[in-house]
Amino acid sequence: MHITYTVPAWTAHHYQDKKAVRACARPWAMIHPDPVHKAVLLCHGYTGYPGELIRPGLDLYERGYDVYCPRYPGHGTSSSDFLASKAEDWIGTAYDAYAYIAQRYENVSVVGHSMGGAIATIIADAFASDQLVLLAPALIIPALPVDTLRFLRFFVKRTKKSWEPDPDYHFLYEGDEGDDAYLGSEYWSYQFPRGLWELERVRRQAVASLDHLAADTLSISGGLDQTIPVEASKLVTERGKGVNKHLHIEDIGHLMPYDKNLDAQNRAMAAVVSWLEGER
Repeated sequence: MHITYTVPAWTAHHYQDKKAVRACARPWAMIHPDPVHKAVLLCHGYTGYPGELIRPGLDLYERGYDVYCPRYPGHGTSSSDFLASKAEDWIGTAYDAYAYIAQRYENVSVVGHSMGGAIATIIADAFASDQLVLLAPALIIPALPVDTLRFLRFFVKRTKKSWEPDPDYHFLYEGDEGDDAYLGSEYWSYQFPRGLWELERVRRQAVASLDHLAADTLSISGGLDQTIPVEASKLVTERGKGVNKHLHIEDIGHLMPYDKNLDAQNRAMAAVVSWLEGER
């Protein structure tokens, strides 16, 4: 795998994590030995980590792109770090990563998954990126109890929820044994009212950016997605000012970059590459 974990400290001006970064959550890059003129910034999701986006990274690298995937502060370390980080830290890290890449390449595109889709929308608008791909973008989140979170975040640190590891998911990251179990115990076994409020702040900023988003945008929704409805993709493609397309894949769920249905995953990743290569 053509991957390096020696990347700039894109989190340097944002919240500084107190706990060590798990191996699977390290920010990474895939850079060709010979210079290329095009690059892609990948943005991971809420309580996610860069290792989840290895699959699109590999596909894009093989088609001649250099690929970069930063890690947001508070992600991939501990729940205490997560609760100490904010929307500005997450967006700001992606912003600094794009600024770094833009100085080195003629063309930079952005791909984001879930909350990373919302962050990617903000970044593509801020830098007037030419191309944008969103995988189940978190621009509409029906299950998010905004009115309750507005007050609950001050009084409740976290609430327990059910989570079990699922061996049917296949990941491509280079990690340590126990990464999934550790992150499950720190992040996915709880709801964090404060963290969900920060997610809502990201979502609102992304929606506000749609009125002047000029990037040519592909947004992919999944028929089995129980988190983000199809309306989120329609919102992007109907309001953005670029050449836009909404692709609905009936047999894929929310976790598109590593969906259990490999055939559906392959179709989604092929659509990402095709869009960035100019197929409209």
